[in-house]
Amino acid sequence: MQGSLQKTEPQSIFAVDLDDSLLKTDLLLEKLVVLLAKQPWHVVSLLGVLFRGPLALKKWLHRNVSLDYSTLPIRQEVVEQVKSAKLRGERTLLLSASLQEDVEGVSSVLNIFDESVGSQQKNFKGREKIDYLFKNYPESHKTYVGNSFSDLEVWSRCEKIVAINPSTLIHQKIKSFRKETHIISDQKDLVFAILKQLRIHQWVKNLLVFIPAFAAHRFFEFLPWWQSLRAFLAFSLSASAVYVFNDFCDLHHDRAQSSKKHRPLASGKLPLKIGVILIPMCLLGSFAFAWGLPSNLSVILAAYLTMNLFYSYWVKEWLSMDVVFLSVFYTLRILAGGAASDIRVSEWLLSFSTFFFFGMAMIKRCSELKRQTQLSLVVRTGRRAYSQQDFIPVLALGVTASILSILVLSLYMSTGEVQKLYSKPKFLWLLNPCLLFWINRIWLLGARGMVNEDPIVFAIKDKATWAVVSTMLAIIGVSI
Repeated sequence: MQGSLQKTEPQSIFAVDLDDSLLKTDLLLEKLVVLLAKQPWHVVSLLGVLFRGPLALKKWLHRNVSLDYSTLPIRQEVVEQVKSAKLRGERTLLLSASLQEDVEGVSSVLNIFDESVGSQQKNFKGREKIDYLFKNYPESHKTYVGNSFSDLEVWSRCEKIVAINPSTLIHQKIKSFRKETHIISDQKDLVFAILKQLRIHQWVKNLLVFIPAFAAHRFFEFLPWWQSLRAFLAFSLSASAVYVFNDFCDLHHDRAQSSKKHRPLASGKLPLKIGVILIPMCLLGSFAFAWGLPSNLSVILAAYLTMNLFYSYWVKEWLSMDVVFLSVFYTLRILAGGAASDIRVSEWLLSFSTFFFFGMAMIKRCSELKRQTQLSLVVRTGRRAYSQQDFIPVLALGVTASILSILVLSLYMSTGEVQKLYSKPKFLWLLNPCLLFWINRIWLLGARGMVNEDPIVFAIKDKATWAVVSTMLAIIGVSI
């Protein structure tokens, strides 16, 4: 506890709740996320602790998880109100059901509170807060900042109410108190935050599921394209669930990086509890779209999700293995399209995909290392296992894989299979210079540190890529 309790005369009190009020997050959920991201095997012990009550859970989490309080997302408007209260001579209190150690940790970072009180022997919530306020400050004019149903009991005994993003029901209850009220609503763009968190723009990568129907020249058959569309939506929702999960695992790493700290979960624009709900909702939607399609699609989706669990927990930090997994993720999309439309995916296409997307994954690593060098950072890139001295090997391996993909395409164009599918197969050789130009260009950009996102997403925004793709489609059209 900070400060003293000297009260020679009544003094106005400005009391603030911590979780989802001063902070744009909840410390209990924060610790659960860190625990499950770093030590998932603790979930068994966690289930046992849950039956011992919320206070026992908080103490157990505190023993097993440490937080960097300085990176937690703060609600700046509340901070400004606390500072204004101090200037008016009011006593500022930070009151929370979080543990005393956590409350003091956040308070020490901000250094704007006269007292910091949290849970110790009892869960400091609702009635406990009222008893504390009226025992220590019985005559004081009280303002309380909160956000939840448990705060209604406190608001009913205070002179002024400050409510953070209250639900409709809480708002109605507050109105019935007929007291001076100030509402802080900073989640008006919640739908946008959800869409951004799902990374809808990344769904463009799942267009790969249409390749089997396109490569088989099933242009005018409705069923293969309809089934591919369902596979696209199923894979996209599974991918979105993975993106949310990955952001949970990287939550505290993202907050420490200037380029990622503004992500919805890391910045607090999207509450953690909504992020937790998004994962099962996306998975249910995914398997709903896959329902009724060939069972192989569900097997591929399950393999994709399982591999992503391994990737998020371990493989992301394994040197070289991470890019192998990424290339397989792309290839699984093509397999999913073939499974959904019941079209056999040739070994040639799988070989091309593996080499091509291994090269694309290496471009991202190469670009990250180049920017790292430009900034003179002698550190690893996030949770990656790469360092600056790996730049040349990454560049060489990636370029080699990209060129090998063109070699696979060239060998494929010499097979009898091509002779059957195309009436003028010789025109297909024009694809090679198009790919050589595009691969050469994107690798040069990557080596300069200019490909600062997924290469496929980068390519979608690139005018030169659209010109190359249009030319290649025209060549294929002439060849048919």
